Amino acid sequence: MRLVVFLTSLVLFSYAGAEQNAAPALSFLNKMGSAIKDLNYHGTLVYLHGGQVESLKLVHKQDKSGEIQRLVHLSGEAREVIRNNEIVTCYMPDTRSVVVGERRFNNHLLSRLTRNFGDFEGQYEFVVDGKGRIAERESTVVLIRPKDGFRYGYRFWIDDDSGLLLKSDLLATDGSVLEQLMFVELAVVDRIPDAMLQPAVNGESYTWHNGRGKRADQQIEQETNSWRIARMPDGFIVTDRSKQKIPNRNQPVDYMMVSDGLASISIYIEQYSEQDHGLLGASSMGAVNVFGSLLANYHVTVVGEVPQQTVQMIAESISNQ
Repeated sequence: MRLVVFLTSLVLFSYAGAEQNAAPALSFLNKMGSAIKDLNYHGTLVYLHGGQVESLKLVHKQDKSGEIQRLVHLSGEAREVIRNNEIVTCYMPDTRSVVVGERRFNNHLLSRLTRNFGDFEGQYEFVVDGKGRIAERESTVVLIRPKDGFRYGYRFWIDDDSGLLLKSDLLATDGSVLEQLMFVELAVVDRIPDAMLQPAVNGESYTWHNGRGKRADQQIEQETNSWRIARMPDGFIVTDRSKQKIPNRNQPVDYMMVSDGLASISIYIEQYSEQDHGLLGASSMGAVNVFGSLLANYHVTVVGEVPQQTVQMIAESISNQ
C-alpha cells in the first residue's frame, strides 16, 4: 500500500500551543479516518514521489459486505490493485502476472489511515494548520508532527464537507517534502456501480502468485516466532508474523511487520546465499529506506517509509534467541 517545505512559523510553534490545538486536530483526523472507509467515492489523483509523477484512478465502495477499492495506475507501468476487505489482488499486464496478498501488500496511504489518531499522541503532535482549497473543495489543514527523529511527519488537507483526505504531504525530519498525494477531481456519491470495481483484464491467462502468509504446521510457526527485535523506537510494536512465498524465491521467507499505527516497517529474513544474496547496508528511494544485514547464515532486509536510522536500528537488533 508511495511536497512543500515546512513554514518557518512551524519551527517557532510551541509545544504548549500544539497541545492546546490537539483536540480540534484530532476531531478532523478521526472524521477523515471514518470517511475514507465508510463513504462511496471515486476520483483521479496525482502522486509525486522520488522525482516521479504518477496519475491514478481510485474507486471506493462500502456496503454490507465491507470495503472494495480499485486503484488504477494511469501512467508508468500498467497496474491495477483491487482490495476486497483484507484481500489485495494486483494485476500487472506488462508481466502478465497477478499477485494475491493480504492487506499489508497494499501500502497505499488511503488504505493505511485509521479512525483512532488519538492513540498516537505519545509519538506525534497534532495541529490545525489553516485552510486550503483542493479539487474545488474547501479543506482544513492538519499537521502531524513526530516527537522524535525515527518517523516522518504528515500534512493533510481534509475536506470540510465529506471529511475525505484531499491532499497529503509526507514530511522528512528536516521538514522537506518527500511525497505528495492529491486528488485533482473527486466525486462523493450514494452508490458505486459494480462495473467501476472490475479490473480491465480478467487475468485468466496470467501467472498467479499467492503471496498470502501461510503457516503450514506448528514447526513453521515456532521457527517464525523465534525471531526477536531487541530495540525499536518508542511506540513501534510487532503487528504481524508469518511465512511468505515471494516471487523469484524457491523457499518461503520469514516476515514480520512493525508499526506505530501510522508508519509501517516490513522485515524479511531468509537463508543467505552467495549466488542470490540481497542488499547489505543502506539504500533509499524517495521516502522508502532499506537496510540489509547478515545474521549468521541469514539475510535480513528491513524496508519502510521511515528515516534510514529507523530501519538500520531494527535490522541490527534482530536475533533468533
